[in-house]
Amino acid sequence: MAEQDPFASPYHHVVLPGQQQEHPPGWVSPVVAPMPLSPWETREHRRPATLTASFWCWFAATLLVVLGMPGVFALQYEQFAQVLVDGSTAGEPIDLPTAKVGALLTAGVFALALAVLSTPFVVAFINLRGGKQWARVMLTILGALGLVFGLAMVGAFTGGAQDLNPTLGYLCAALFLLTTLAGIVLMFLPPSNDYVRGTAR
Repeated sequence: MAEQDPFASPYHHVVLPGQQQEHPPGWVSPVVAPMPLSPWETREHRRPATLTASFWCWFAATLLVVLGMPGVFALQYEQFAQVLVDGSTAGEPIDLPTAKVGALLTAGVFALALAVLSTPFVVAFINLRGGKQWARVMLTILGALGLVFGLAMVGAFTGGAQDLNPTLGYLCAALFLLTTLAGIVLMFLPPSNDYVRGTAR
C-alpha cells in the first residue's frame, strides 16, 4: 500500500476517474486555450506579392504621367520655345527668352493638371492594398482610359512634335503602357483574387 504524502493537504480535492471536476462560481482557468482561427484570419495580414506588385505598378504609372510627359517638354524647353517662336504670327512675334519662360510654365501647368487628374488613380491604388473590390473595378476602368492616353502619347511624338526629340517621349509612353498593363494583370491573378474575396468576408 502506498504511503500518504506527508506534505499533501488533507483538503486537496481529488478527482476520481470518470468524475467530472467541479469549480466554484467565478472560477477562471489559469490557462486559456486560444480560439482556433479560420483559414482566412490566419493570413489576413499577408498581402500577396501580386497585389503589392500591382500597387507599385500603378504608383509608377502615375509618376510617369505626372512627371514623365511634362518632364519631356521641360528637358527640351529650348526646342519647344523655338517651336513657339517659329509659330508666332508676324503681328505678335514672340522673342526667344519669352518663349523659353512660356515653355517652362507650360510644362509646369501640364504637370499640375495631370496631378489633379490622377487623383482617382491614387485613391484607388491605395485602397487596392486593402483588398477593396471597388478599387480594382475603378483601376480597370481608369487603366483602360490610361492605355488610350498612352497610345495618344505615342501619336503625339510621332506626328505632332517632330521638332522635339521623340526618344524620351517614346520611352515614357512605353513604360507607362507596360506598367499599366502589368498593374491590371497582377491585381486579377489568383492570389490577388483570394485576398480580395477574403477581405470582403
